Amino acid sequence: MCNTVKKTQSQMSQASQKRILVIGGGIQGTTAALHLLTKGYKVTLLSDKFAKRHPTDETLIVSQVAGALWEWPPAVCGRSHTHEKSVNKAKKWCLDSYLAFMMLSKSKPAKDTGIHMRESCFYFTEKLEDSEVDYQKMKEMSQLPGFRHTTDLIEENGIDLKSGVKDAFSVTAPLIDTDIYMQWIYKQCKKRGCEFVTEKITGTILDNQDALLKKYKADLIINSTGLAARELADDKNVYPIRGAVMHVPNDGSLFPKVTKAMCIGSNVPLDNGTFIFVIPRGDNKCVLGGMVESERFNTNIDKTYKLVRQFMKNNKIFYPPLRNMTEEDGKLVVGLRPARIGSIRLEFDDSSDKLLHNYGHGGSGWTLSWGCAYEIGKIIDAKFRPDLKNHIYNSFDASIYVNSLFPVL
Repeated sequence: MCNTVKKTQSQMSQASQKRILVIGGGIQGTTAALHLLTKGYKVTLLSDKFAKRHPTDETLIVSQVAGALWEWPPAVCGRSHTHEKSVNKAKKWCLDSYLAFMMLSKSKPAKDTGIHMRESCFYFTEKLEDSEVDYQKMKEMSQLPGFRHTTDLIEENGIDLKSGVKDAFSVTAPLIDTDIYMQWIYKQCKKRGCEFVTEKITGTILDNQDALLKKYKADLIINSTGLAARELADDKNVYPIRGAVMHVPNDGSLFPKVTKAMCIGSNVPLDNGTFIFVIPRGDNKCVLGGMVESERFNTNIDKTYKLVRQFMKNNKIFYPPLRNMTEEDGKLVVGLRPARIGSIRLEFDDSSDKLLHNYGHGGSGWTLSWGCAYEIGKIIDAKFRPDLKNHIYNSFDASIYVNSLFPVL
């Protein structure tokens, strides 16, 4: 036992001598930063913009716009990952994230973290047995807490059959208030000594690598810059998928309070179109969505935009209580999902072993956040702590790790 403790202390000491510069203040970069801090690394978190607790349209970052419903890949909310290699990696990462969010929800109140474990219902416009892809997805999710496969979910939740739904299943899943969680995770990073820097990088990170490493006394850079990686990593496979959601009051004044997530999981567009989800956020807000538009580089749309009108109309057909609300009752929020052709890039740069890329998560940044952080930790440990035998966090390891770590946060 004594030798084990000494070895662990030695490994932590090795890590504490290394500083990691994480570029990107969204959910991916910040989760990686916190994970590395808990492993003993020094971290500097650099971004041109950090999330505000009460954001305006000008200060909003894309991680706050997200629906932030945990989903099994390929996701409904911004289905940008269909490449088999990417989906298979994402399944492990999303399960690790599920465990992390679940343990956080058990150890800290939702008012602090913004995490709620709630019933999430997925509806389909054909019988699941008749769709090989959807049926397989349901089978893979059937081991999650609260799993139910029954058409009773249609009547129980008051879904209108005019929406075309014929089948459904539900699980218990994390639903996250993005504004609260981002402030919580920033606070945890600061408590562990993370240095926050607001700075905009011009040119590529690779071209600036030596200057950045010297300026911040860092040993390695992590690029978690989302859509900005198109320029900062000179990666033209990165492209935006414009999305929009409507925030509406969920206090019972417009419709009975929504307490569970509801969405249609079939016929989700890959490039341009709308889909349906109704997601409770926190205690008094509901998020309605959504839409996808590939290769749109601006957020200049309003409530009169055709796809916004379409998804609001479809939501009201799907869930009749929403018919009581008017256009004035909602606030439109628009963002650009950072997608990438092929798959997520989580690897060292071809030209440098001091630059680790982590971008291209599309609409799944929240769902994959902790899984990608564990993967980053494994890669960095292999580089800086080669004597550490087990660099792999499998799903079981992650649950033990999270359970032991987060009660003290």
